[in-house]
Amino acid sequence: MYNPAMKSARLFTTLGSIVLFGSALFHASGYIRISQGIHSAGIQPPMDAILKASWLTFSVQFLALAVIAFLARDAERGGRVVLLCAAFIALDDLICLYFLGPFIGVYLLSTVTVLFLIGGWLQAKQPA
Repeated sequence: MYNPAMKSARLFTTLGSIVLFGSALFHASGYIRISQGIHSAGIQPPMDAILKASWLTFSVQFLALAVIAFLARDAERGGRVVLLCAAFIALDDLICLYFLGPFIGVYLLSTVTVLFLIGGWLQAKQPA
């Protein structure tokens, strides 16, 4: 049976997953540059390793949440999972905004949050 609300939910979640996946790749691509910056700034161990690990962990978290939300878009109760992914991305976004101020990463995460919220809400309100 054709369900336009479910089709819309999947579309919003898919778009959010694509934006988040792209953001993760973009973030991960900066690893070499940030490593060089850490080295040239003379940041000493263990802080240098902590910064590098945090950078990569952030990228991996984005990849994982993008995949989780994408897979949940077809699950029976996947709307709740997508909403949980939205909550984690919103939290990351608020932390980045607080410490780094507004920049492209904050705007991308805000976009993903809104797309996941819409997709998750539309999916969650569907009867089981």
